[in-house]
Amino acid sequence: MSPQSADFVVSRKPGTETFGLWRIDPDAGHLLEEVEIDADQKFGDGHRITPVGNYILEWGPSADVANTLVYKLWEFDPTSKTPLGDRPVSAWYWSAQKFTRGRLDFGHFGDRYKRHLDANVMQFVPFGSFVLAWIPNPGRGTFRLWNFDPKSPDPLPEPVCPESSFGLIELGHRLIPLRDYVIDWAPATGAYALWSFDPQGKQPLKQPILQKGIWKDIGEGHDLVPVGDKVLEWEQASRKYRLWQFDPDSPNPLGDRPIASGTLPEAITGETVLTGFQPRHKASTQVAAIPGSLDYMRSKIKHVVYYMVENRSFDHICGWLYSKNDKPAHIIGRNKQPFMGASEEFSNVNDKGEPVHLSLYKHGQLGDDFNLELLPEDPYHENSDVMRQMFFENMEGYEKGETPNMGGFVVNNGYPEVMQTYTPTQVPVLNGLAKHFAISDEWFCSMPGGTDVNRAFSVGGSSLGMLNNFQNGAEYKNWASSTHRPSIWKVLWSNGITDWKIYNSTEWMDFVFTYHLFLRGQIPTVDAEVDAARKAGTTSEYVAPLARFKEDARTGNLPAFSFLEPVWIAKTGTTSYHPGADLVPGERTLNDIYEALKAGPHWNETLLVITFDEHGGIFDHVPPPRARNPWPNDVNDGFHFDIMGVRVPTILVSPMIEEKTLFRSETDTAFCATSFLATLLHWFGIPKARWGLGERTHHAPTFESAIRAVAARSSSPSFTPPYDKDHPANGEMPRTTGVHDLHRSVARRLIETAGRGHLADRDLQMTASAISEGAQTLEELYDNLRRFMRKVA
Repeated sequence: MSPQSADFVVSRKPGTETFGLWRIDPDAGHLLEEVEIDADQKFGDGHRITPVGNYILEWGPSADVANTLVYKLWEFDPTSKTPLGDRPVSAWYWSAQKFTRGRLDFGHFGDRYKRHLDANVMQFVPFGSFVLAWIPNPGRGTFRLWNFDPKSPDPLPEPVCPESSFGLIELGHRLIPLRDYVIDWAPATGAYALWSFDPQGKQPLKQPILQKGIWKDIGEGHDLVPVGDKVLEWEQASRKYRLWQFDPDSPNPLGDRPIASGTLPEAITGETVLTGFQPRHKASTQVAAIPGSLDYMRSKIKHVVYYMVENRSFDHICGWLYSKNDKPAHIIGRNKQPFMGASEEFSNVNDKGEPVHLSLYKHGQLGDDFNLELLPEDPYHENSDVMRQMFFENMEGYEKGETPNMGGFVVNNGYPEVMQTYTPTQVPVLNGLAKHFAISDEWFCSMPGGTDVNRAFSVGGSSLGMLNNFQNGAEYKNWASSTHRPSIWKVLWSNGITDWKIYNSTEWMDFVFTYHLFLRGQIPTVDAEVDAARKAGTTSEYVAPLARFKEDARTGNLPAFSFLEPVWIAKTGTTSYHPGADLVPGERTLNDIYEALKAGPHWNETLLVITFDEHGGIFDHVPPPRARNPWPNDVNDGFHFDIMGVRVPTILVSPMIEEKTLFRSETDTAFCATSFLATLLHWFGIPKARWGLGERTHHAPTFESAIRAVAARSSSPSFTPPYDKDHPANGEMPRTTGVHDLHRSVARRLIETAGRGHLADRDLQMTASAISEGAQTLEELYDNLRRFMRKVA
């Protein structure tokens, strides 16, 4: 369920500082309803305004300082009588050279900077959490994409890409930004082209053009005003308007017919400049009273905690949660069929053609004479391997759009253990939370592939165009300084939301897996704060140890959004549930997280989301569905990012969830990690048009319908973590465990991050390989890392 939007238009006339504010109501005959604001609300005469995130950027030529632009950033609230507030968030001057690199104006060779200072020529085009500075000239469309950071003294603190020019866009064109697209419109001819906006790379408008055509009745004398995912088209002379719904999948991106038409109010004349704005959505009191609605979730949940662990399929670790005699009490979603769990009738064949059936590990029981890890090796789970697992003996099935047969897990991995499963007795914390609260059996990892690409989907809506784990060495060393699509934290930041924190489990603060891969380099203010905290030996406001999370939970100091990492490397093993490592540490840590939340004063207002990044090469019987390609032009080695990966468990834990809930999508689209992003962004009230996380997230179903308890449950269950040979009940963690591929990958990245500037690239890569590949036990790897860290400290 998407929230009801409240869209606005700002109207301005040349020669005045005041502005008008209008609420858009497509169902009313007059469309625009004027909103009363105080008379002292003003923009500078001759200045332009650009809506970006939850703000309006005002800018124009300075009357005081030559060759400069003056700017002001306003946090804009159109629901207030003082939408600009008392003062701007920031205000100062930009040198014209900021946007020209000191080059002569190509259109006016004799007038250095003159054209660049003309606010009617230079344009700032907003795209989610970026701003495109575009200077159209005859024969050249000069541009540069800028990072938007509303907490920085300069809201455009650094460029995202080098200055360049568009080959097909120049003077006489208008750029109309809509979601992750832009309509390039030439009013003189009515010609238009639809481009995909993608901040990753040197050219933010990606070839090939998605579609182009000519609007015969939209040309000179008309204006196009983007308002969220709608376009207000109006003719200045007659004030006649049409309101269009943007649809990038339609042969005409404005659709076949307008959703409203009529005449604009007389106060809007031919010289009026209109600018659309969408504020953050506020909860409706009426809707907030309806359990299962998004506004109900907003009214009841104040803290969301997201904990993603590693590499287990649904059948493998939660498939026996329910049985014929023990069924879910509440099935929520479009699909009402029974629980889609494991069965010993499911099978693959081995390389001899013999059937290998799904089975229980150690008869589904615990014991002190064996360890709770059944896999002799880490199963294969790169993109090509998972495609073989899904399309067994039918590799052309993907290109033909056929349904995966899920028959290749045993042959691809070369051993039958990928068909073995755990029971709730063996994994009691994970399964206990699933049964006492809610689990989805229609949640898939976002793509066939490994950790990095699926974690990228979970925090940014795409794999960043990658098929497999991001490379180590020079590529990884420069990862944070290269251009990437925005993360969920950048989207929140651009919309004025700073109440979040990444809690990590790595002892070396120079390396935080999620922060380094998916956030560093995106928000200059956050990077500066993290670096300052590290230098001072204090805890950052945005990146903190997992121990701090437990303290914050118990003392009632959790942020609105907490992202938790598992322990990647420690002498006692990983807590990530990753194959090759014992499950007991993971169960104990999950129980600690749950107990810390339960003991805190805000437990009744907290939602804990537990999910797995991917299946880790382990069997599941449900074929993954087709999906939206996050970015229209994304393709890598023939893969179009248009099918989900293997099914994984996702569990929702909150006193506001009824016991034994099974939740599924309310739409024809299944859940994947982008459903968490969509739910979180809706919960924060951010309009979809401002997300900027691609098509998969834009169309992702949300899961607020699972939160439907009339009141918080008065009691919550407790669980006893499992035990095994190396982890006796109430015993200490062992100091020596095996090493798997994720340990080695994280170790390489730790070394390459910490050794930067201390060793030459070649020496650093050789050292990273020697330490990560040479260790035979986790304790040996841990000790080698400690020695290296002391050496470079």
